[in-house]
Amino acid sequence: MALGVTVVEEERDDDIISGILGCAACGGEYPIIDGLPVIVADVRRYVQDNLFYLLARNDLSPMIESLIGDAAGPASSFDSARQYLSSYVWDHWAEFDTNETKPAPGGARPGAIARGLDSAIVLASADLPEGPVLDIGCGAGRTVHELARRTGRRVLGIDLGSSLARAARRAIVEGKVDYPRRRIGIVFDRRSFAVPQAPRGSADVWICDATALPFADGTFAFALGMNVLDCLSSPRDGLVEFDRVLAPGGEIVLSVPFDWTATVTPVENWIGGHSQRSPLDGDAKEILDLLLTDGPMAAGKLRRKSQAIEIPWHVRLHERSCMHYYAYGLAAISG
Repeated sequence: MALGVTVVEEERDDDIISGILGCAACGGEYPIIDGLPVIVADVRRYVQDNLFYLLARNDLSPMIESLIGDAAGPASSFDSARQYLSSYVWDHWAEFDTNETKPAPGGARPGAIARGLDSAIVLASADLPEGPVLDIGCGAGRTVHELARRTGRRVLGIDLGSSLARAARRAIVEGKVDYPRRRIGIVFDRRSFAVPQAPRGSADVWICDATALPFADGTFAFALGMNVLDCLSSPRDGLVEFDRVLAPGGEIVLSVPFDWTATVTPVENWIGGHSQRSPLDGDAKEILDLLLTDGPMAAGKLRRKSQAIEIPWHVRLHERSCMHYYAYGLAAISG
């Protein structure tokens, strides 16, 4: 059943900033907050779990934000949110910041996600079905912008993290970035700058769960999932959902660093990284390949294409720390 707009509280240039989507069949309501539709299976649970992030202010002065950060202390929700934004917004957009003049530790430079897309996109076929593009786990939104520019198609980015989704939408729709860049400890510097906007009407960002996508079967011609599979509670269920929303002959490009966190993904759902006593020896790449080929482990009808690559990626933590990864990149086609 399609959702419809039932309430519009604020609208700007045909863009709904605040309102409610409703389902006539079940009576479900889904808020639009800061232009972001929140379309998840259990809205009440999502709001309860993310109340701090959904209601977080972004209009505090740098001085007041600094004071609140000191008072909240390290490991607080406030501090965690700033760290998350610092790392991912820096990578996605800081190459457009004229104040960003020095590389991060290990020679890391902003834009690794865009350079990773450069490497990964060549794995996809040039001849894809007609239809829009889905960017799964779009984070701060740089890949949404790049896909809209490169493909000429409409692109929808989805992410379950409201703080990153808000930053992504502002960059894509308004061409503005404003984020806390961590210097060291709980010292953060406010960085604000302009970035290139996606073509008007070509891209948007929603808050959605990748394992329960709110789209009809066969909606998308192409999907991208960069560094998202190991952020899902059930990567296998995620692959099945990706296949469901792809049109026949549609393709998905994935990159996976296999950087598991047990608080997000139960160990039994990890793709590799455990059970090294088994015949597969806990090999992550081999297990993912089996999920995408014919056989008893197949996750839906996605079938991997032959070529695979290693994609360098990094996450900046602060001025003296940066984590460097290699992500396993491959493409799969929907049957």
